[in-house]
Amino acid sequence: MKQLNEKIAIVTGAGQGIGKGIALVLARRGVKVVCTGRRLEPIEATVAEIKEEGGEAFAMTCDSADRERVYEVVEKAVKEYGSIDVIVNNGQAIVPSSNVEDTTYENMLLAWQSGTIGSLNYMQAAFPYMKEQNEGRIINFASATGMFGIAGQLAYASNKEAVRGLTKVAAKEWGQYGICVNCVLPGAESPAAKQWAEKFPEEYEKQVMLNPMRRFGDPEKDIAPLIAFLAGPDSCYYSGQSLLVDGANSIAP
Repeated sequence: MKQLNEKIAIVTGAGQGIGKGIALVLARRGVKVVCTGRRLEPIEATVAEIKEEGGEAFAMTCDSADRERVYEVVEKAVKEYGSIDVIVNNGQAIVPSSNVEDTTYENMLLAWQSGTIGSLNYMQAAFPYMKEQNEGRIINFASATGMFGIAGQLAYASNKEAVRGLTKVAAKEWGQYGICVNCVLPGAESPAAKQWAEKFPEEYEKQVMLNPMRRFGDPEKDIAPLIAFLAGPDSCYYSGQSLLVDGANSIAP
């Protein structure tokens, strides 16, 4: 069984926020990281930071909904580094809030293509390599928005619950090949959250105080270490689970 520092990972949405934090932390622990995102400049900046710290990484633009491009990313990772061990399906398009009756088909399609379908694309592209080596880690991203049902978030929430369903079915089917499939539901600061805080400082502070820990999570310190555990050898018997990581703000029954 490979140690974490022997692994190759693809991290989607690695140009900012949680995805960037995950890419940096994995690289610091010896993982070779393929950073993907829809825009080249942010993911290249993440790669530059990784290399400055002595890590190995390269960047490829990719919209997860583009199945052909996803396969190109996985094939390039295998060509460059010899295998693919970890897929971190973090990238997700954010759609406008809307109540159920006003949610558009276009926004539903965008949420599902970038989330559930995009995650499936990467999973299916990596599967043959993981099956052959009898080992792999798939880490998908869902949200408490879907688990608990937040009003005004139909497109995003329903997609995120579908990601959890995808995770559970894949864990059942792929366990025989040594592939662990788990789902993380994070609560952390992001560029979008910071912009919102600047516009609505009082509401932001109210939301912070509602969290039992009186803060939002830090992508590198709070979220990424859990991803490192799920990507490593110590999680080899842990699969099919949904992990809420938001400082006890959301607690599943």
